[in-house]
Amino acid sequence: MKSVQIENIKAFTTHLFAGETFDGFLVTEASFSTLFDLTIDGHMNKDFLNEEEAEKKENREGIVYWKRLRPLCYEIIKGQRVPLRFKLVFLLPPGSYPAFLSEAGLNYDPSKINGLFLNINFQDGKLNCTTGSSLKEFSLDRSLEQAWDERILKFLGRVQC
Repeated sequence: MKSVQIENIKAFTTHLFAGETFDGFLVTEASFSTLFDLTIDGHMNKDFLNEEEAEKKENREGIVYWKRLRPLCYEIIKGQRVPLRFKLVFLLPPGSYPAFLSEAGLNYDPSKINGLFLNINFQDGKLNCTTGSSLKEFSLDRSLEQAWDERILKFLGRVQC
């Protein structure tokens, strides 16, 4: 697990809320504190979708993609005043695990990965990004966690933060 404090908050939040940089992530949770507190559970209500919508690739994960949620979240935070705080919990789509493992040179069974996370937390005027990984089984091997940390650090470097 790595934690990085973002120095250029304005540039980062522009990428986050106004750009497509983070659109490939799933969102398990989003919470905002402005005039009111709002928490969004990113898990889809499958009963709301018709059969055709449920079969779409983007809906098979059962968790909404940031690209679908981003416009709503942008509406929540935009305005004259900075939010008191916000928190986003991003998840790498499980369908991306094999490519990630291959790029990292890891011989690891993707089905044993519970999740690869990026947590974004803004509070008290500071913005922090924290990586996280979760396995379905206990392991002393930290190569997956280290590879995920490296990938996110490179990703954050590309968004020039």
